[in-house]
Amino acid sequence: MNEIMANIKSRRSRRAFVDKPIPEEIIEDMLEAARYAPSALNKQPSRFIVVSNKEIILRLSGIIRSITEKIARLLPLLSIIQPELRDPRVVAAIQKTLSGGGDTVFYGAPLLILIAAEKKAGRYAVKDCSLAAENMMLYANSVGIGSCFIGRADMLAMSKQGRELLGLPPQYKIHAALVFGYTPAAGDAAAPQRMRDNVLKWVR
Repeated sequence: MNEIMANIKSRRSRRAFVDKPIPEEIIEDMLEAARYAPSALNKQPSRFIVVSNKEIILRLSGIIRSITEKIARLLPLLSIIQPELRDPRVVAAIQKTLSGGGDTVFYGAPLLILIAAEKKAGRYAVKDCSLAAENMMLYANSVGIGSCFIGRADMLAMSKQGRELLGLPPQYKIHAALVFGYTPAAGDAAAPQRMRDNVLKWVR
């Protein structure tokens, strides 16, 4: 197995972090890795918001938790409009966010990076931002830093306070958000099983 494949296979979604800041030079390298991700027509629409202030991260977590509470109250109605909200795993995730103590959104991570693009960037922007996110996660893993993709962080764009804390202009939309941090030594879990029968068709 070559080094790139080994790095890909060793990456995990981490949800526990130690209280240790990430050096700024490593953060700069993570951003550089993101810049080298491919983008449609080489438009490079990704824009990055870096939050290393733990107090601000906690405030942002509180905003998402508050929005999640509203969603939970409206879940019976919303699940009619959005069928994915009927998924037991989604319901369980909502309940865990609301019932757990501490930071149940960003997991106490010392670093949050959001990736946004202008709304006029077009339908490929979400793909471009996602490619940049993966580059960052893989680079972080290669230098011993854990990460987790936080899908619900786009809720921050729904909040005036969230936008103000992030300095997010109104013409921008959040497409990806990730937390990073050093993880406890005991956090090296075994690799989850991966599907081997997920090739729909191989046209030879």
